Amino acid sequence: MNFADFGMDTASLAGSLEAKLAAIRAAGFSQAMISAADLVAHPQGTAAGVRAVRESGLRVTGLEALRDFEGLAGHLHHYKLDIAKAMLTLCSDVGSTLLLVESSVSKHASTEPDVVARDLRKLALLAIPLGIRIAFKGLPWSRTAAGFVAAADVAFRANCPNLGIGLDSFDTLATHTALEELEALDPEQIFLVQLSDYMWHQMRSTDEEFTTATHFRVFPGEGVHSNALADLVTRLDKLGYYRDYSFAVYNDDYRQLPPEVVAERAQNAAVWLGETVLRRSLPVPNMERLRQRQGA
Repeated sequence: MNFADFGMDTASLAGSLEAKLAAIRAAGFSQAMISAADLVAHPQGTAAGVRAVRESGLRVTGLEALRDFEGLAGHLHHYKLDIAKAMLTLCSDVGSTLLLVESSVSKHASTEPDVVARDLRKLALLAIPLGIRIAFKGLPWSRTAAGFVAAADVAFRANCPNLGIGLDSFDTLATHTALEELEALDPEQIFLVQLSDYMWHQMRSTDEEFTTATHFRVFPGEGVHSNALADLVTRLDKLGYYRDYSFAVYNDDYRQLPPEVVAERAQNAAVWLGETVLRRSLPVPNMERLRQRQGA
């Protein structure tokens, strides 16, 4: 594990897509998780957004996110299938080999695991010719897969080599999922790990959990669950997880700050995870300056 294993989510930053990508790269990262909304909202059009990513010099961790896809029937299913095909095309255009799919919260979605697995298998098969992997993330408030354990079960049922799971540390911490559950996972089945923390110990309702997830996340090392988050990352490392870690920190305060300021906080998180949690030396640019600042 080294600094190249870490990346940032463009949805965590304010500013233009070009400013976000420049801040991520200036902070020493070599990859970025790209929000589809950042591409299609580009003032010069989607093609210009795609070009900005391809010219940034950053590797694309993945494209996010296809939502409320699985478990639907009839016209709804065909509608979401068309949306999924367009997302796969955008994923390919931007040079990504991974599409993040968040488990459905639609009241119209079936909760039958075999139905959910059937739809995800269909999506994964559509992605194969494009060389794209599907990372299925179980949201805590989802109807079809509430958490990584349920998402892994669905992926196992679908039995498609390019279908795996996305694991979000926030979801795991907020739902107090036993980290021993990670031991049942095949590391080859984990396609992406998203990292963040938050600032309070308990969630009083599902609404508070959702609000925290979308507005008040903080970087690893900044929240009150550092020990649990460190345990999660250490367990993944021992399990043999070798793919990417992306900082998915959705925070309204950070969206009001210059992107380079927030990207620097992400750099601090990468250093904390690498040198303190995993006790490994990370080749971070300007390391001495960073240490001096942390000790001030």
